[in-house]
Amino acid sequence: MCNTHKEVVPARIDYIDAWRFLAVVMVIQSHIFVYSGLNVPLLTPYLDQLDRLGELGVLVFFVISGFVICSGLVAEKGRTGTICLPAFYVRRFYRIIPPLWLYLSCLLLLNATDIVEISPQQALTSASFLCNMPFPDGCSWFAGHTWTLAYEEQFYLIFPLLILFVPLINNSLRFALAIAGLTIASVLLNRAGHLFFGEYFMYFIFLLIGCCSALLPAKIISRIRQMHVAVWLIVIALLLICIGYVPDGIEKQVKVVCYPVLILLTVLGTPTQIKAIAVVFKNKQLCYLGRISYTVYLWQELVTGNYVGWLTFVYIAVVFGFAMISYRYIESPFQKMATSMSNDLKAAAVAASLTGYKQDRQY
Repeated sequence: MCNTHKEVVPARIDYIDAWRFLAVVMVIQSHIFVYSGLNVPLLTPYLDQLDRLGELGVLVFFVISGFVICSGLVAEKGRTGTICLPAFYVRRFYRIIPPLWLYLSCLLLLNATDIVEISPQQALTSASFLCNMPFPDGCSWFAGHTWTLAYEEQFYLIFPLLILFVPLINNSLRFALAIAGLTIASVLLNRAGHLFFGEYFMYFIFLLIGCCSALLPAKIISRIRQMHVAVWLIVIALLLICIGYVPDGIEKQVKVVCYPVLILLTVLGTPTQIKAIAVVFKNKQLCYLGRISYTVYLWQELVTGNYVGWLTFVYIAVVFGFAMISYRYIESPFQKMATSMSNDLKAAAVAASLTGYKQDRQY
């Protein structure tokens, strides 16, 4: 059942927006230095580490997404006793689809003029959120990065149903034990050579750890957010050590076992009570760049292919400029529309349920 409450938009957590920006920068640097064809001799010995840092950016996105989206769902259920699924899916649709379809449409136009190469089938695979599946043709470089959106949308297709109908999901301890079981399964699958399923479970674990943190008691969340700066720096150092020194043979196992908790503590534990750290993570401009990071992430792929060289940096600046325009004139209007539609869906559902209740009373 849906509720009559209008959409309550949670207050944005500014330092999480700053982390979104840092995450997209991690991805971009990886694409520039590892994949764009730039020859930087000083960085050549460190390409593997730069590539791992790029994936770390994606994993940070996953943890943040899990925390933010699930916090909203948990708050809605706690406030009303249920979740309005149609309203949730409408919000997700208008947040993700319009910028994605605009990007894919542009790719198809560029393909028609032989500027880039992507087939209609590859674009359709991306638009269907299936780029994380092992299809022979893949999604091409230009839409290949939407494998991350595929994991997120497949996850959010299922997770609201779990919150509604599976008691396990409503208890943070049992939820954490379920994540531990999934972690063990991922490690065993990787060790047995079932790499696709091992990785599939692994990426869901990062989304789940964010969701699990949304279920934690307020006291625990408060302690994490008041983490001592020395502990926070140690957590970051552990992440960087993993990126720099873990051998390839055990990298997947370390990633699935250690990264989720380390990333969660790094992001949620950001000690913004320290003035020097708050200068960065509460910076309005940086937080704004985090809010436009979705569009930046989509379009950076177009300009970091192995064909533009040092001009990549100029094109990245153009991407940020375009993202600002898109956020104001495309994304924000669609999000306002989604909020309005979400409220209407809730109101209609409640009206229908009240009508059904009155009819039952008459009989």
